[in-house]
Amino acid sequence: MQIRRFRAPDMRQAIRKVRDAVGPDAVILSNQRLPTGEIEIVAALDYDGSLPSSMSSKRSSSPRSDSSADPSANYLERIERAKQQTTPPKNDAPSYAESRQASQIEMPPLSDDKEDPAVEEALSVKNSENAKQLQDMELELKNVRAMLEQHQQNDNRSSVKESSVEARAREKLKGLGLSEFVVSRLMDDIDLKGREDDWNRLLAHLADYIPIRSSSSELRGCIAFMGPTGVGKTTTIGKIAAQHVLKHGSEGVVLITTDTYRIAAHEQLRTFGRILNVPVEVVNEYSDLNEVLAKYAHYSLVLVDTAGMNPRDSNLERQLLMMKRARASLKKLLVLPCTSQRQVLKTVTEVYSQVQLDGCVLSKLDESASLGEAISVVIEEGLPVVYIADGQRIPDDIEPARAHNLISRAVYTAEHYSQLYGSLKYGS
Repeated sequence: MQIRRFRAPDMRQAIRKVRDAVGPDAVILSNQRLPTGEIEIVAALDYDGSLPSSMSSKRSSSPRSDSSADPSANYLERIERAKQQTTPPKNDAPSYAESRQASQIEMPPLSDDKEDPAVEEALSVKNSENAKQLQDMELELKNVRAMLEQHQQNDNRSSVKESSVEARAREKLKGLGLSEFVVSRLMDDIDLKGREDDWNRLLAHLADYIPIRSSSSELRGCIAFMGPTGVGKTTTIGKIAAQHVLKHGSEGVVLITTDTYRIAAHEQLRTFGRILNVPVEVVNEYSDLNEVLAKYAHYSLVLVDTAGMNPRDSNLERQLLMMKRARASLKKLLVLPCTSQRQVLKTVTEVYSQVQLDGCVLSKLDESASLGEAISVVIEEGLPVVYIADGQRIPDDIEPARAHNLISRAVYTAEHYSQLYGSLKYGS
């Protein structure tokens, strides 16, 4: 007797393997489901009625399994019942019970075309359920993918739109002459919406950055005007003095100059004094600034003109030391020309900041092609703007600084010179 074991995922495939390997005359001795989930069938060829000792002890010690647990048990049970009805047991055969338990049967015929209807139905239901689940999962995944793609497309369009809006805004701000620091600060503070009012919002916020020294009341007290040569210090003093004289009279106004380094440097100030009928004092090596200031302490307006020097001039230290030792009541204003480069303005501001500046005057607005450089410097240095001067006429071309007016002037200047440059470039 030959005994072989066959394993398959289910009973139908296991029986098919037995039939293909052993033939239809094989006898199934046992079947069980392994822990792995597979079906194991033990079959015999040329069965002689005996049972291997291992299988005999196992069957005798374990209770008979329910025939409904596996389809092959139905075949065993039916054949056993048929044998009991037709063949009586032999009393002299002690191994008859074992052979009966061994289920001496022939292989049930298997057809390639027809399968067990119950198995087919179960498999069909299971396959249809699995197919439906797969279809539902695929549909859900497609929906999720479509949503993600749509969200990504919206984000891409939004980022492209925002980047283009920000790029245009940056370009326009740089066209005003503003520094990268001021432009970046503006772009970080303002959330652009791509609307028509974005530009006006940017300009309004830029105006809020400009430090302005309140000039609601008239300029009074002792004021010194400082800065490099040729920036318009003396002219600015003449304008302020003329406005005060026209409004309040010449009494209570005095002009002082500390510029003794240039030949006849104080002559222009003396000319203003004669025209306005106000006294003019010169501070030289024989006099002290504090003594002169004390002499006119009761005057309502004392204007001090200082020597214009290059920041690298060695004599500048002497001028700065004089301003440091001056009376605490002396206010110090730095005159910055808008025609200078940003780096020049920044260097001048840093040098003259040694004397604790109280503010600045932006001059030569009418001669500048861009006001953004000067605006950037006062924002970065935190230097308040007191006056803006935009011409040579006395006393007309000077006025108290107002942030929004300064920004409007910067936009107008940039647009005007842009058109002028285009006309010159294309010869129209």
